[in-house]
Amino acid sequence: MTHESQREVIVAIRLGLFINIFLAILKLSFGFWGHAQALISDGLNSASDILISLMILVVLKHATKKPDYDHPYGHEKYEGLAYFVLGIVFLLTSGLIVFDTVVAIIDHIANPGAVEGPHIFTVFVSIIALIVKFVLFRYYRYIGKKYNHPTIHADAKNHMLDVYATSFSVAGLTIAQFGLVYFDDIAALIIAFFILRLAVQIIIESTSFLTDQAPSKDEIKAIYSVILSIEGVIQVDDLKVRKHMTQRYVDVEIAVRSSHTLEHAHKIAETVHHQVEDVFPDVIHCMVHVNPEKNI
Repeated sequence: MTHESQREVIVAIRLGLFINIFLAILKLSFGFWGHAQALISDGLNSASDILISLMILVVLKHATKKPDYDHPYGHEKYEGLAYFVLGIVFLLTSGLIVFDTVVAIIDHIANPGAVEGPHIFTVFVSIIALIVKFVLFRYYRYIGKKYNHPTIHADAKNHMLDVYATSFSVAGLTIAQFGLVYFDDIAALIIAFFILRLAVQIIIESTSFLTDQAPSKDEIKAIYSVILSIEGVIQVDDLKVRKHMTQRYVDVEIAVRSSHTLEHAHKIAETVHHQVEDVFPDVIHCMVHVNPEKNI
């Protein structure tokens, strides 16, 4: 990542942080004041976003460091670790929302006469939050696509989820104005479901980054085809491709004619090395091992 792109990513995260602080205060204060469970749940979601933004800012300082003696392959996987923790935070947030909502429902059932519906102004607060989140989502999606940044991609998904969640909050609070108070709680549970779904997706994807999982079969086949098409390569004896966040490492064993000189075999290997890295920009490094052809 260039210095300019890194600066723009950090600006985006800081902007998201300040907006989430504003939204968390707005939603929670009006949620408790206006007796709106859906708005409180949405506010807890925004509060978790604050922690996520702070975590990302700290991790990026390490993830963008150049390779050193202890980390010769770079520090990018710190970002994968942050991505994983982000999923865990979402998982805990969804559990907290479900717990609070179930407690509220039980209290409503036990004391139906004491149930106070959400005030009308909570609907307008939710609409304001919805508009702000939609704009923030579009901005993060733009930055994520521009720099192919995994953490920004994840946070963009989070903001997209917030748009859906706040939409349900608006719907639930609006319906509750007509005396159907339980729709406020239903909206809160739906918000929790969306957060849980995103948490599972992020945990699965981040695990693939941290465990050197192979990319798709189509991607591996494409690399295989390019290697096999290079003049002098008789066959591909072995090919391994692993993820390194959004990039790739390739290890390949090729067979060449046993009659070739060491210098000629080296030139073929060098061609494979450069060709793979040129054709596939996501490949950080292609390691090539040369074997003599097997005469059967």
